[in-house]
Amino acid sequence: MIRNARPDEFLKIANLWLEASLTAHAFVSDSYWRKMKDSVIRDYLPCSETFVFVDKRQIKGFISLVDKFHIGALFVAPKFQNKRIGRKLLQFVKKRRERLCLNVFVRNEKALRFYQKNDFKIIREQCEPSTAETELVMAWAMGCKSGFSRKHPGAS
Repeated sequence: MIRNARPDEFLKIANLWLEASLTAHAFVSDSYWRKMKDSVIRDYLPCSETFVFVDKRQIKGFISLVDKFHIGALFVAPKFQNKRIGRKLLQFVKKRRERLCLNVFVRNEKALRFYQKNDFKIIREQCEPSTAETELVMAWAMGCKSGFSRKHPGAS
């Protein structure tokens, strides 16, 4: 089930965020992510529209929107990844918005492929100032395909 996050769940969500961030962003210092956790609870989650994927009373993933159309976070707990939870969360918000954008680190290849498979286009490349990592700005709009396609046998 996907539903709105509650303030009493912010600590659980931040713990999931930290665990998933450490796994997905091994190229950024662990201390950076650990230092950001309190800010996620105090500053980020109260100002975002966050939806959680709950199964068997456990939060297994979440997606947060800021400024109505920007996906600021989409994370699935590492032990529940590759079970279509991220895709379900993304589809949930795509049904509620006509357009979306996000930033993803270039070195997070798994996330980059995920967003491309879900019809996000690369808009531009930039440097994320707090990590000095290169990131891509990506966007999706209802009815617009990214040009990403799987090759099917016999396709030319």
